[in-house]
This record gives sequence, structure tokens and C-alpha cells, in this order.
Amino acid sequence: MKGFILNTLFVLAGSTLGIVAGKKITENIKEIIFDTLGLITLFIGFKMCLASPNIVHVVISLVAGTVIGSYLKIEEHVYECLERLKKRYFNQIQGIEGFIIASTLFCVGSMTIIGSIKDGLYNDPLLIKTKSIMDGFASILLASQYGLSVIFSALTVFLIQGVITIFSKYLTFLLSSLMMGYIDGVGGFIILSIGLNLLRLKNIKTLNMLPSLIIIIVLAKWLH
Repeated sequence: MKGFILNTLFVLAGSTLGIVAGKKITENIKEIIFDTLGLITLFIGFKMCLASPNIVHVVISLVAGTVIGSYLKIEEHVYECLERLKKRYFNQIQGIEGFIIASTLFCVGSMTIIGSIKDGLYNDPLLIKTKSIMDGFASILLASQYGLSVIFSALTVFLIQGVITIFSKYLTFLLSSLMMGYIDGVGGFIILSIGLNLLRLKNIKTLNMLPSLIIIIVLAKWLH
């Protein structure tokens, strides 16, 4: 079984368990779980940020990418599209925040890229299997708070990791430690913004930051 399929199944299973468990968990316990998840997300973000070889390049990419994303209104358009789908097909879903948070959390970072490329090129799914277990536990916590919308993040995992796995032979340039450091540096700040949102300390439009990942790849390729 390809790693991205396994990862998708873990997210589906974790989300389903979280939805069932969420109905039995009191609001007070949900609040504690939610705060814990926010702190864990901040820790992951900080750890990824520290991998950056050059913080200046990361800052340039983040600022430029977020400005571009804000100008294009990526998050606003995604929310608008998802709201239309929700009203037409999934009226029972209360909100779509869980889908956005889970999709970003599960698909941003070097584990997604390295794991998918290794799986596609060398038939080595070990890293993706590890990520699958982590995502499975995270989806339980997210689904217990956000409900049904989290389960649809499995589709994002399937599509993004599937595409990287299938086209892995064209993406080997991303496997250098330098490139991974830059990707983790930018991705870490995006993950940090998710943590701040989970802790309700700030409302950051994380999807508008995603062009930063493309800019840092281009910048790192050009500079090195």
C-alpha cells in the first residue's frame, strides 16, 4: 500500500473516532484538549523554524508570499468555495475551520515532501507511516472539537501526497538538507500561526501564507 493511501486512512479513522468521542466529551475537557493541541502545534512550529539555514531568506519569502496571498485573497476564496459546497451538499456540517486547520497541519512541512518522495522513488514508506500515526492522533483531537469538517482533510492528504508521490522523480531537488531546511523554516511559521489560532491568541489567515513556500523554493534554488 502506498504511504499516501495509508495516511488518508489514518486521518479518516482518527477523524471518525474524534467525531464519536467528541459527542461524549464535556465542553470543559474539550477546552483542555484544544489548548493542549494548540501548545503542541506551537512546539512543532518552533522546532521547524529552527531548521532554517538563513532566517533572512525565510522572512523575505514569508512577507512576499503573504502579501501575494492576501492580494489574491486565497483564504477568502477557499472559504467562499467551501461554504458553497457546504450549503449545497453538506448542510449538516457546522463549520469549515476544522478542514482548513487539519489540511494545513497535515500537508505543510518536510515530512510530507520527503516522505512522499521516498515512498514514490524508493518504495520506502517509513516516514509516511510515522506521519500517518501522528496525523491520526491529531485528527482525533481536531475532530472532537471541530466535528465532521475534519474528516474531509483526508481528501487533501490524498491529493497532495498522492501527487508528490506519483511525480516524485521530478522533485528530487527538494531532498537536499538545505532545501528542506528552508521549507521547514517557512512551514514552521505557518504551523506557528495555526497554533496561535488554536489558542485563540490571534486570528491569522494561514492560507494566505502558502505562496511563501513556493517563493522560498525558488529563492533557495536560485541562491544555491
